[in-house]
Amino acid sequence: MPEELVIDTCVLQKANAPISGDVRERSLLARRVRLLRAIRDRHAVALYSRKLLHEYNQHVRSPRNDFVRAFFALLADPDRSLLNWAKWQNADQELACGKCRYPPEDLHVLRTAIRPTASAIVTEEARMLLADKCIYRFFRVHIKTV
Repeated sequence: MPEELVIDTCVLQKANAPISGDVRERSLLARRVRLLRAIRDRHAVALYSRKLLHEYNQHVRSPRNDFVRAFFALLADPDRSLLNWAKWQNADQELACGKCRYPPEDLHVLRTAIRPTASAIVTEEARMLLADKCIYRFFRVHIKTV
């Protein structure tokens, strides 16, 4: 079963670079592109919400490479993406932000990632990454980098 991933907007934004020629295999851009390629090739499923899609559209107004264009196109494909928005209680928010120190401005990313089975958020934001163990313990969502 493919891994279910939420791509944080900062990753998509940074993957939206013009690509001309070869990209160094170990570069951050190459890792971001491999992530988008894994979703395109059905090795992973993109989880998204209406709020996250709105944020993507606000921060990535014009795709600059084929991988970002393909990512936006596959959000309409139910085999490669899944619209998800977890039910939420005030106690969940307090747990995430208070106990786990998850950034409150990114709660919509966490809500998008919460599923009956384990899933992951892919980000480059240090504050989110630091909350990984605690968030996984309570919500079964890993937070990892590209």
